[in-house]
Amino acid sequence: WRAFNLAENYQCPVVVMTDAFMASALRTLDMDAFDFADVKIDRGATLTSEELDGLTNGYRRFELTESGVSPRALPGHSKGVLTVPSDEHDEAGHITEDSANRIRMMQKRMRKLQAAEQEMRPPALYGPEGADVTLLCWGSTFGACREAADQINGAGGSANVLQFSDLWPLPEKAVEEALAGCKRAVAVEQNYTSQLAKLLRMTTGVRVDATLNKYDGRPFAPEEIVSALEQEVAGGHKA
Repeated sequence: WRAFNLAENYQCPVVVMTDAFMASALRTLDMDAFDFADVKIDRGATLTSEELDGLTNGYRRFELTESGVSPRALPGHSKGVLTVPSDEHDEAGHITEDSANRIRMMQKRMRKLQAAEQEMRPPALYGPEGADVTLLCWGSTFGACREAADQINGAGGSANVLQFSDLWPLPEKAVEEALAGCKRAVAVEQNYTSQLAKLLRMTTGVRVDATLNKYDGRPFAPEEIVSALEQEVAGGHKA
């Protein structure tokens, strides 16, 4: 429901990423794990019938606004007629190749991302603060990283996990602050190219200390992570 609300508020696609492990795994949850009372339906900026009645200069579906979001008109009102072109357009939806208009419209659309960034959730820390090693992850790798950290801490070591949930637009300030607290950051990823590590470097300028990658089609086991860290082969190694 959060993805739907974001899509409605910012009038853009929202991608919910998952992976094969999560799609294929079986898990039992108690009904109280689902708090339907928290579900809220938010359609975003929409014009009421009264506001549409008061329009004197036509409905501007792509109106330039400070937020970058143009109010929508729900179908059915005689003054809510609009044109949806495939090319660049003006505020009314008419196609135009005017360069100044193109710049204004691009800036308008990008303002939506800037606003959406403020709603993105910061990475969540699992385990003790100030640990010697921080495992960075997203998706199903969190479970293996959490168990690996527990094993390390249980054996007298020092590890925690930084779990990323919202990846784009990345909440840069919150991520920078979280990464600043890492003594040694190791990205644990189920891909060959260390996509999360590259995203962090691209957006924050922070290069992780090491990467641990697995791409044989099988999920990480906590023991694999612990073993790689113990053998000091995680740095740049493709497991």
